[in-house]
Amino acid sequence: MSENTLNLLDESTFKRLQRKVVSDLDFNDENVLEKSTRIPTFYQRYLELYIDEIRALKKVSLTVDAKYGELYKYYKYNDNHTWDNKAEIISQINTNKEYNEMRQEQVKREFVVKYLEEVLDNIKRMSFSIKNFIDLKKFNAGMF
Repeated sequence: MSENTLNLLDESTFKRLQRKVVSDLDFNDENVLEKSTRIPTFYQRYLELYIDEIRALKKVSLTVDAKYGELYKYYKYNDNHTWDNKAEIISQINTNKEYNEMRQEQVKREFVVKYLEEVLDNIKRMSFSIKNFIDLKKFNAGMF
């Protein structure tokens, strides 16, 4: 992970990120030209965060999968109780506290990754939005 890695699973850090995204992507009459020149910088900033979060998600997913396999094997072959079917084994796995904590982190990371994907998509469309904004201003000023 990069030096700029944030703990985006922390709610206050995620809220700060959301405010920063709004600040970066919001444009108006006064800042439209400056924002248009900063689009590549914005894209790079959020791409780095996205890559860091994808890596973290992959790592967590592998850990969750390994824990699931370990628990499945335990409940199928080593538990004192014999479980009748796969659904019962899965039910036992889903009650495991450590497994659930891992799954919660995985779900949070999936949410952050999805959010960053949407931010990157918005940045990709930002130049078209700015162009349309400028064209509208020209049209309203009678320049078309």
